[in-house]
Amino acid sequence: MSENKIRNEIHVFINGAEHRISGEKAFLPLAQYLRYHSSLPGTKVVCAEGDCGACTVLSAKLENNTWSEFQAINSCIAPMYLFDMGSLVTVEGLSEQDDLSEVQNKMREFHGGQCGYCTPGMVCSLSSLAEKSACSGKAITEKKARNFLTGNLCRCTGYEPILAAATNLDLSKWKSLSAKYLTDSQKKQFQSLASDSLMIEAGAKKFTAPANFQVATEQKSKSPQTRLVAGATDLGVLHNKGKAFMDDVMSLHKITDTSEIKMTADGVWVGARVTLTALENFLENKLPELSRLLRIFASPQIKNQGTLVGNVMNGSPIGDSIPALLALDAEVHLQSTKGLRKVALPKFYKAYKVFDVTADEIATGILIPVPGLEWKSKFFKVSLRKDLDISAVTFAALVKVDGNTISDARIAMGGVGPTVVRLSDIESAMKGQPFSEDTFTRMGEKVRTLIKPISDLRATDEYRLKVAENLFKKCHIELQQEMTACP
Repeated sequence: MSENKIRNEIHVFINGAEHRISGEKAFLPLAQYLRYHSSLPGTKVVCAEGDCGACTVLSAKLENNTWSEFQAINSCIAPMYLFDMGSLVTVEGLSEQDDLSEVQNKMREFHGGQCGYCTPGMVCSLSSLAEKSACSGKAITEKKARNFLTGNLCRCTGYEPILAAATNLDLSKWKSLSAKYLTDSQKKQFQSLASDSLMIEAGAKKFTAPANFQVATEQKSKSPQTRLVAGATDLGVLHNKGKAFMDDVMSLHKITDTSEIKMTADGVWVGARVTLTALENFLENKLPELSRLLRIFASPQIKNQGTLVGNVMNGSPIGDSIPALLALDAEVHLQSTKGLRKVALPKFYKAYKVFDVTADEIATGILIPVPGLEWKSKFFKVSLRKDLDISAVTFAALVKVDGNTISDARIAMGGVGPTVVRLSDIESAMKGQPFSEDTFTRMGEKVRTLIKPISDLRATDEYRLKVAENLFKKCHIELQQEMTACP
């Protein structure tokens, strides 16, 4: 096909059947398309904001001529157009003809269904666990099952039989979804579409997916109001709640470079479409503290769809990743028809939802420098619940210690003002001080005079002030323990 060809429909396989979707249907949330236009009502919608997991389905995509693994995602907030050149499996697609899958059989055997409304989502999440475990040859532990089910809520409060079903799965009976649904014929068909751009219009709604950055920046220059969308884990919620609308949007999923994550001489390069799950796995041995933070960032469904660049460009003052990235001196790369511009994240956030980005610029990715071994790091998220909760306060510290003296420090916090902030006054005050409990206690007392948190439904201002103070003490305690254990 011609490189300049523009398609007006998305191509996706659902339970092995090809769907070509255009017009208004392409803008529907995936869950609505499944239920009302594909006769697949097993996928349920409860919260419509990506919290409960009842709408969970499995998604795989062809990227760089390679199929990704099937991963659990929330279908209630993800627009249909994001699944172009992908393969989806719903709860109806898990069974083998008239036989239930191993996951479904174990849920039946251990009475995991209960009222049944959340069950399809539970089954899909456990199927992603079974698929991954069967492929790796690793046994399913209760801890692993709990991790995979973090994004699935059960109002019947009966998690024990669900966990029993998970830990009793016989992986030798699991039939690979990838082998069944990710076929060579699908791959060949999608490869023939790889160089196409996409443009779908329905009334006032418009979706574009340019085939390269040149076309993307030209389109953004002509239509600066166009919004960039990657995983839609935030925009999808706002759209469903009527607070923002995705009526004129652009996706970069046709540009293969945007899904690239790699180690460079300057640090870790994270493309605009790299998911939080992919980043968490990649950083495990390169930036382990950031990888650990990402484990409690959100549910697997959100991390499998959401991106780091999306979190940064959304710019919430309680964004979990942002304080760590500020402390690491990360920089965002912005592309326009004028060329490439690099902005250090500490200078990127000007005021609440005001950023150093022009209307015609596209964020292509983020560069994260990797500090030397002399730097010690701690990143904290404080929320009412460990999982599935929005932060009240976030904290990031990088400390360089020479002997018993702090020679340098980088401190950032979120939830303490209209933007995430680098605390330069604290950093200056820490330099030259002893690495001691007293120093960190004094810094905690000092931070109370520098931040101005608000009271809202998550926490009072006084609570945030006290937490901010205590996090300095927590930072010292944990760093001291690590330094003592590994001199």
